[in-house]
Amino acid sequence: MYFSNFPKIVYDFDLSNGTDYKIVTDITQNVRLRKQILENISLYDYYDIGEGETPEIISEKFYGTPFYHWVIMLANQRYDYINDFPLTQNELEKYIDRTYGNKKYHIHDYKLNGAIVDGLVTVVLEPIDISGGSITAIDVGDILVSPNGYEARVNSGLLIDGSPKTLRVDASMRSGSFIPNEILTVLNEITFAKVKSFSVLNQYKATTNYDYEMEVNESKRRIRIIDPSLVEQLVKEFQDIV
Repeated sequence: MYFSNFPKIVYDFDLSNGTDYKIVTDITQNVRLRKQILENISLYDYYDIGEGETPEIISEKFYGTPFYHWVIMLANQRYDYINDFPLTQNELEKYIDRTYGNKKYHIHDYKLNGAIVDGLVTVVLEPIDISGGSITAIDVGDILVSPNGYEARVNSGLLIDGSPKTLRVDASMRSGSFIPNEILTVLNEITFAKVKSFSVLNQYKATTNYDYEMEVNESKRRIRIIDPSLVEQLVKEFQDIV
């Protein structure tokens, strides 16, 4: 129904064996409701999309027909079935596995009072028995890089006596974490160190890639529903401008 009122045009397709002419829908017309139409709608309800519900199902639930799915989409300025609406749990799990692989439980970001910030972390480093393994070469301002590509900027360092000596580093990092026993490098230098321990200051919340995608998916659930008594008016105004 969404495109049924759009004008038709003849379009020539340039094919290898000649030109073929087809009658197609002219989607260059204004395919979205004019802003003033939506602004004139004053009666909305809010609805949280249930597991597996599509715009068609929601349209049937509120308007008695699945064919007003486009009203649901336009009222919420959502035009992409995949990216603008919540996935089912099964679809979401597959998406996370496909996107992040074995990094799905790695840290996506750090938050302080709800805002994304550089997390303040503490890393204890120990030397390794290879050329360039001197932890004393690590200075304030150096960038520590993990095999996974995560980076931390060194804010301060304290050499701790022991056997062997270790270096406690306070650093800032935007995402990811360092794993005990992995080998770090210093950006643009031939310096290596092994991670003995890694911790994050208590006031910082670390969000994993998995949790981040769950939060994004949940944020798509709440939508506006135009009052059923106004739908016919909206449909008529839409038809008048197409």
